[in-house]
Amino acid sequence: MKHYDLIVIGAGPAGGGVAAPMAEAGKRVVMFEHNGVGGVCPLRGCNPKKALLSAPEAVHAATHLKNKGVRGNISADWKEMARFKDSFVEPVPEKAAAHYRDLGIELIETTATLTGPNTVEADGETYTAENICICTGCIPHELDIPGTGFLLDSDDFLDLKELPRNLVFIGGGFIAMEFAHIAARCGSSVTMLLRGDRALRDFDKQLVEELVDASRSEGITIHFNAPITSVEQRGPAYAVMNKGEDPEIIADAVINCSGRVPAIGHLNLEAANVRLGKNGIAVNEKMQSVSNANIYAIGDVADTPYGLTPTAVLEARAAVAAMQGDDSAAADYTGIPSACYSMPPLARVGMLESEAREQGYDIRIAELDLADSFSWKRLGETHGRSRVIVDKKREIVLGAHIMGHHAEEIANLFALAIRHRIPVKELKETPWTYPTSGYYIQYMV
Repeated sequence: MKHYDLIVIGAGPAGGGVAAPMAEAGKRVVMFEHNGVGGVCPLRGCNPKKALLSAPEAVHAATHLKNKGVRGNISADWKEMARFKDSFVEPVPEKAAAHYRDLGIELIETTATLTGPNTVEADGETYTAENICICTGCIPHELDIPGTGFLLDSDDFLDLKELPRNLVFIGGGFIAMEFAHIAARCGSSVTMLLRGDRALRDFDKQLVEELVDASRSEGITIHFNAPITSVEQRGPAYAVMNKGEDPEIIADAVINCSGRVPAIGHLNLEAANVRLGKNGIAVNEKMQSVSNANIYAIGDVADTPYGLTPTAVLEARAAVAAMQGDDSAAADYTGIPSACYSMPPLARVGMLESEAREQGYDIRIAELDLADSFSWKRLGETHGRSRVIVDKKREIVLGAHIMGHHAEEIANLFALAIRHRIPVKELKETPWTYPTSGYYIQYMV
């Protein structure tokens, strides 16, 4: 039996966010990882996705500037995109492992299972610690339908060596939307099948509707109220059976983007008295399990409001503070920005309109047609809008929602404003650089 101050299960951004500062504080730390050191974001999520987006974004920009100075045909080459993407992904595990070991963290690349309130077993060896931190993230959700074995998932899409000509994406979340835009800009015929009546439910409804219009104008077919019933193989292709207006759709590949679920199947949580919430391990504001205070859960595996890399790091800070004896430690989710990297992108910071009203705020909503503003018109962009929710009483921003070029960068500025309660008056009086997208913040509020 081996004893440590801290056991970390999962070597992604959440796990690293806990293990590194604890090791630097002189604690004895062991970290387990069975699915690639570095985690989902750099290996199978944010980074490879954004690397793949680079060429399609250039195609999108050039296409919108045709007859405005850009000539000729520009196209995206999937094989070259894949090589470019791999140049970011492949070095990660070795570099991350070396970093952890340089900090004195014992890194063991194998599966770890909980066997008690303070014990873990891996490869027949038992490990104990004062605290255990679970940072195993999420995995793709499997659909329970006939033919589910024919479906690819988001990991498979990122690893495609060639891009099929006809693609169906199942789901209406940001992964499905982003992949659909990438594939469409690479020349594939793309269909999205959504179970319900709207896409991107965590984003502003009006802006999502405008993004759907923009997506359709880029050639993406989107069917609402079309739950999948089965998938059948038809020679080299597949038939996707659904309850929508086009009940049988033929595709060369079908990508299941119906969601992600906590990666907990291998953990044996019951042995450590770890209770689940609606969307993962139930935790308090210090990121401690509500049923076993010796165990923490951080990142996508925890039942917390966001599944984002920055919030995993934020939660890690709260957990480290709590482990080091700070009774006031808590994860503060004020002004968290998130984005869907479609073309154009969609971003959200802070509250939705419905959330602000439910919480009793007296609000005003400031709207701006970005597509009619210079920084968007000069790029030939035809879709863009902002909706900003302002607390009338305090004249501070509660939520900001942006759809259009540079939405994700504008969201960062609003995140600063919301988190630090910068008054609207200050935003209006700040001398922003002109002509830029950020310059228009003074008119968005």
